[in-house]
Amino acid sequence: MIADTSVGTTLASPSSTQTALPPYLIAMSATGPSPSAADSFHPPCLTVLGLMPPVTAEDVKQAYRAKAMAMHPDRGGDPAQFILLQKAFDEANDFVKFKAGKLEWLGAKIEAYAQQQEVVTEAIERGGEVGMEDSDFLLKSFGEDFAHVADRLVMLRLHGPRADDVFAILLGFRAESLKDLATLDLRGGSITDEGLLQLKELKALRSLDLRGTAVGKVAVEIPQWFERLEFLGLPKGALSMFARLALPRRIKLVMGDGTETT
Repeated sequence: MIADTSVGTTLASPSSTQTALPPYLIAMSATGPSPSAADSFHPPCLTVLGLMPPVTAEDVKQAYRAKAMAMHPDRGGDPAQFILLQKAFDEANDFVKFKAGKLEWLGAKIEAYAQQQEVVTEAIERGGEVGMEDSDFLLKSFGEDFAHVADRLVMLRLHGPRADDVFAILLGFRAESLKDLATLDLRGGSITDEGLLQLKELKALRSLDLRGTAVGKVAVEIPQWFERLEFLGLPKGALSMFARLALPRRIKLVMGDGTETT
């Protein structure tokens, strides 16, 4: 595994990624994880939300709403801080579910993990790379091996013709298990409007780069799909002047043929 310190993720290579579940996850799904003194660990996500354990899902929701109203970029908040708040909300919800019923939580995570790994393996076999984030509270509670069941795919980069509509269909089909995918870079791919429509359920996207693809008139709908989007790369001519002016201020638009470095 190669650490990518610029984004706080781990980049996976073909030799480090498999579609099949590791043996330790298969065993733990049947027997359950061993308890640990770290069960009392106070995850940083609760600190961001201003909460102390024990907490409920309703506590997390109310704390997030209160802070989001003040920190939303549309109300003058810092976009980077708002992203951290959204991440803390997602992690806190996961933490609450985990504490409520570990075996039930584990079963759901293993299924999502297998689906996510299908995407990861396909991307790498096509010549791409991915970035993963681990779960801090699981590392504290159960160690590195078990915590991998909650690893989150946050970045996917696949350039060239193999970034096609078939791959986009896979992403759309597995969108439920890709809730943390924030960066999707398909520059220079052969994806068309048909493939683009498959991506609309990837709601966590903050950066979408489609420069040099065959995407066309459907691109005007992208800002409506992704309320967290901050960067959008599109092929030249995909948006009219009017559509560019109508983009939300939070979105940085770059148009080109996919060879640009920005």
